[in-house]
Amino acid sequence: MHWKTIIAVGLIVGTTAQALAQPPGGVPSGPAPGTTDSTAATRATREQQEGYNRIVNQGVKVTNADEQKAVKKKKSAVPATEADIIAGAAVRDKNGVPIATVERLEADGAVVKSGERLAKLPVNAFGKDDAGLLIGITADEFLAAIAQTSVAVATTQEPEIIAATAEDMKPGAAIRDSEGVPIGTVEKLVENGVVVLADGMKVRLKINSFAKDEKGLMIGITASEFKEIINKPAPAKTGS
Repeated sequence: MHWKTIIAVGLIVGTTAQALAQPPGGVPSGPAPGTTDSTAATRATREQQEGYNRIVNQGVKVTNADEQKAVKKKKSAVPATEADIIAGAAVRDKNGVPIATVERLEADGAVVKSGERLAKLPVNAFGKDDAGLLIGITADEFLAAIAQTSVAVATTQEPEIIAATAEDMKPGAAIRDSEGVPIGTVEKLVENGVVVLADGMKVRLKINSFAKDEKGLMIGITASEFKEIINKPAPAKTGS
């Protein structure tokens, strides 16, 4: 029972008991009208306080329904800072619906991932409460806002290309052009370069003409450009 109700019941019971204690004829016992029995008043106050203390000590909550809801309610949101915006942090809309995760923080804002899209938001667009980061709009409003500015998440990463070395020139190794089209194979490594077999022809190339990635050897021109070079007639030799 709520403590206020308990006290109210106590007052009603006390009033009823006093009425029952009145002598016949309706003349009340005790002090004359207009005077106060200070001892009785002090005792009643003390008993009321003792009763209240017993209720509290027994673990009975003395908050009303509105105060209980306020305790359960999450803390009010406050502006987030750069320190709060860390990679992997979840972002919710104003209703608590998850809408994105933080990818990284950059000088001009935070990149967030929503589905398969990346968007950049200014730091002052974020708030935070005891559950984490949030923004002050709904999920639908957020998706509409980033529709024109977001970009698709890259599904493939550009391969790393580095210079090839003599150790990479193994006989039979495939060679591709700059677009990944096969153009020939290594026949052998020689003193002044590499002999390549291409279109039934043998062509000597310098080692610094080659690069490599995770798929193997390549050169920095297209297949058509390569064929044009190797099919170009050699200049005629002039005698003395």
